[in-house]
Amino acid sequence: MEPNEEIGVQLAEKGIDVKRDVKGVLMTHLHHDHAGGLYHFPHTPIFVGRENYQVARSLRGRIAGCLPQRWPRWFHPTLIEVTGPAFGPFPASFPVTRDGRIAFVETPGHMRGHLSILVQDQEILYCLAGDATYDVDLLLTNQVDGVTYDVAMSQRTLERLRILARQQPTVVLPAHDPGAPERLAKKSCLLAEEEALRA
Repeated sequence: MEPNEEIGVQLAEKGIDVKRDVKGVLMTHLHHDHAGGLYHFPHTPIFVGRENYQVARSLRGRIAGCLPQRWPRWFHPTLIEVTGPAFGPFPASFPVTRDGRIAFVETPGHMRGHLSILVQDQEILYCLAGDATYDVDLLLTNQVDGVTYDVAMSQRTLERLRILARQQPTVVLPAHDPGAPERLAKKSCLLAEEEALRA
């Protein structure tokens, strides 16, 4: 990435002040392509799953694509464990906000301790899926992407995401899906995309 493509610059261009406006950073996992911009948030609470943090710091994590040696020296995230109430097909959640409208759920497979973030709007649920899937087409056809430590577990995660989308209108936003910005703008729900695929 070029320096002007990094998260701090992108937020500033949208009029978002990192110190004033960003109340927290929620990490799905700590692979290098997701954790590379941490240094933009030295004064912001950063939330990471305990299991993922522990794996990312280990030799196994480094082999899998984590670069803890490049994390900022000040990086001491708030470690969370997903032990709260069930959320749809997910057996547990970690509510981030008091009202529970933003919550972590476990979506393992891509990496140990991988989490996704659910954001409940008035009528639509948004799922920030991280790398639980690389794009919605793979999710709809139950295809596991090329990076997983357990194919069967990844498929269980994909099934839970599809069940969630059948239970309530859900916009799924994988981190690497080039169609995610358009899907977000149009509020394209996964169930409608699944029905279109079957038609």
